[in-house]
Amino acid sequence: MKPQIDVEAAKRTWDKERANFVHALDLKLEDVGHGSARMRMPFGATVTNGTGAIHGGAIVSLCDTAFYVALASLYGRDQNTATAALTCNFLAPARPPHDLIADAIVLKSGRRICYGEVHVRSGDKLVAHATLNFAILPGLWPDHSAPAGDKA
Repeated sequence: MKPQIDVEAAKRTWDKERANFVHALDLKLEDVGHGSARMRMPFGATVTNGTGAIHGGAIVSLCDTAFYVALASLYGRDQNTATAALTCNFLAPARPPHDLIADAIVLKSGRRICYGEVHVRSGDKLVAHATLNFAILPGLWPDHSAPAGDKA
């Protein structure tokens, strides 16, 4: 039996330790399970393109980040990883007023590669689907307790 994940503790840790770029996108962790994660990106003018829809680059960043959280639920958040491949298919424009919800799932977790997918919805509409490969690298990440600029 798998140990329970304390979702509220994971959310608090996420809010405290998320990267500057992720903070700029205002990505919010909503749920995490074993090999899965749900994140929200609030709709706002700072992430829109010239047509008023959410910019594709912001959607790709949401996919990449949500999948990282899903794989970290299996490998541990200190495991050194890197995005090896990410393909995102945009299926419809993500127009106002809806926030984007990304549901990430690990489909295959191996010793060297972790593979999965992310579905992104705006309201009831599927707006993007991504497949991802993350490299599982040797070693651990540096200490998470200090902001990136404060690490020696």
